[in-house]
Amino acid sequence: MDIERIQLKGQLSEAKSKFKHLDTEAAGLVILIRSLLNPFEEDTLKLEVEKASVAFNRLQEVFGEMQTLNTKIQKLEDYFG
Repeated sequence: MDIERIQLKGQLSEAKSKFKHLDTEAAGLVILIRSLLNPFEEDTLKLEVEKASVAFNRLQEVFGEMQTLNTKIQKLEDYFG
């Protein structure tokens, strides 16, 4: 196996690991946002909209990173067949 192929396998493994980490973070953020924006709260002023906004912004960042990683993973997996 040549060095380039070994390096690419390492990149694939690293990308998959990071993707799993980001997926877990995204799931946690979704749960957090849902708890902060409780639809059953009768007093709308009690909703923690600012905290939810910060969490949502992070979720958007994570989603973008996941899309990029997913593309990279697919390309590397296609390369290895």
